[in-house]
Amino acid sequence: MKKMMFVLLALSTLATTANAVETKIGYVDIKAAMESTKDYSQGLKRLEALESKKTKQLEAMRNRITDLEKEVQMQSMTMSNDHKMAKQQEMTQLKKEFDRELQDASDELKGEKRKLDQVLVGKFYDAVREYGKTNNFDIILPKSATVYASGKNDITADITKILDTK
Repeated sequence: MKKMMFVLLALSTLATTANAVETKIGYVDIKAAMESTKDYSQGLKRLEALESKKTKQLEAMRNRITDLEKEVQMQSMTMSNDHKMAKQQEMTQLKKEFDRELQDASDELKGEKRKLDQVLVGKFYDAVREYGKTNNFDIILPKSATVYASGKNDITADITKILDTK
C-alpha cells in the first residue's frame, strides 16, 4: 500500500510539472522480462538437472526402504525377535536419513533458485537504469504498480533484449 501511495505521489508530482515539460514514463513487467532471458532459461535447465539427480537419489532410498519393509513383512514369522528389532531399527534409521536427504535436497534447490533470481535481478535493474538514461525516460515503473498503462509505454521487450546481450 505504501508503495502504491509513493507511486501515485510521484505520478501526481510529475503530472503537475508536465505542463512545462513533457514527461516520459515507461513500465516494465519484471517477471516477464527476466523469465524471457537466455540466462534464466539456462539457469532453469541447470535447476531441472539438479532436481532430476536429487529425485533419482531419493527414489533409490525410497526403494531400499520399501524393499526392507517387504522383507520384514514376509519374513517376520521366521525371524527371531532380536533380528526383527534390528531390521525395524534399520528401517527407522533409513526413514530418518531419507527425510534428512529430502529436506537437504529441497533446501539446495531453493538456494540455487534464489541465486539465479538474485543474479538476474541485479542485471535487470542495471539494464532498466541504462535503458532509462539512454532513452531519456523520467520514470520507469514496474507493471505491477500501474493501474492502467497504454501498451506504447511497455518497455519489457527492450529490457529483455538488453539482458540477453549482457
